Amino acid sequence: MIESISNATIADVVRQTLEQFRPNHGFTFRSPAITVTGEYCVSQLGDALQELGAQHVMLVTDRNIHQLGLVSGCESAITLAGIELTLFADVNGEPDSKLVRQGYATLQQCQADFILGVGGGSALDCAKAIAVIGDHYGPLSELKVGGVCSRRVGLGAIPTTAGTGSEATDITVIFDQTQKIKVPIKGPALVPDLALLDPTLMSGVPAAITAATGLDALTHAVESYVSIQSNPLSRAYAYHAMQSIFHTLPKVVGYGQDLALRGQMAVASFKAGLAFSNSGLGLTHAIAHQIGARYHLAHGVANAILLPYVMQFNALCCQHEYAHIATALGVSRDAMTERERCQAAIDAIKQLADDLGLPNQLASVGVTVQDLPLLAEQAMQDICLQGNPRQVEQAQIEQLIRQAIGGTHGT
Repeated sequence: MIESISNATIADVVRQTLEQFRPNHGFTFRSPAITVTGEYCVSQLGDALQELGAQHVMLVTDRNIHQLGLVSGCESAITLAGIELTLFADVNGEPDSKLVRQGYATLQQCQADFILGVGGGSALDCAKAIAVIGDHYGPLSELKVGGVCSRRVGLGAIPTTAGTGSEATDITVIFDQTQKIKVPIKGPALVPDLALLDPTLMSGVPAAITAATGLDALTHAVESYVSIQSNPLSRAYAYHAMQSIFHTLPKVVGYGQDLALRGQMAVASFKAGLAFSNSGLGLTHAIAHQIGARYHLAHGVANAILLPYVMQFNALCCQHEYAHIATALGVSRDAMTERERCQAAIDAIKQLADDLGLPNQLASVGVTVQDLPLLAEQAMQDICLQGNPRQVEQAQIEQLIRQAIGGTHGT
């Protein structure tokens, strides 16, 4: 009788048994193995790479960043440590599938054992994609299914803007030229082994870019805090990131030469990255990815416009959490009801974007109602939607984008 039981049946019993013993309230938290911070800490890059066993580094960076000489300190630190260096400075704008393939071809040719991304979110995303693309030659969309769990080389990230948090996250976003959409690729292998945060590399970032990337980081913190996949650690990092960004960002936009403030923003962006990497994001990012791909709109600007509208929509389900956010932002008052604190948080974030000179409606950046069905349909397929605290239908996304186009709020 026992011999007649099939292997498939036994496997199914084992699977069900294991599922019964999974912890109900446990969570997994991932972060870089080494994080180095502080003014001029790029001088410690060689030591960190040696600690990680790197012998040949392929440095991936933005063409303009390289021409400005911002990676010269990194190059010097690498060569002084006796580590071989190959430069790939072909990133120009947001990375696409063709560029990633070119980068991987360079990696195969030089046989580097460590990839180091230096620059803004585009350079870091490109470096991370090159590190995990391997022998995958199908659509990029296939990589996001099931996660990316392994890579053959070490991975490091040095941001020159405080916004994407890519130096801390398990995600990269690449424009798929075949499908003409931005594809978020997610998995443990995308968490860098090394993150280095040096505010001296950020002091020359223009005010407009500082504002947009800062709002991107704030969006990460807000969406991760209310994500249905959040956990105690991710919420703690998100809360402190919101506190720091809200009070520091206006000063950094107004006077970008203050290295102490730049350092605070760099660490806050890193915290927000840790938060959303371990909790997921939400509807703001699900829509922003589609608008950015179709209209070539900077990701931080798209988030800045959309966040207050999405918060208003999500308030139905997370009024309590938004009231906590009001406390983090310093706009909560004892006499306020929870509903009033919730609205105060939404209003404060909208006011911050206005104060920083960022647009507050999609019409001003060229988004039209004709594209609503397509944008909403694509947003429904975005992986970021999985963390949103309110269930959403395509018609609701269309209505929300319509409100953002015209600058009108609703629920």
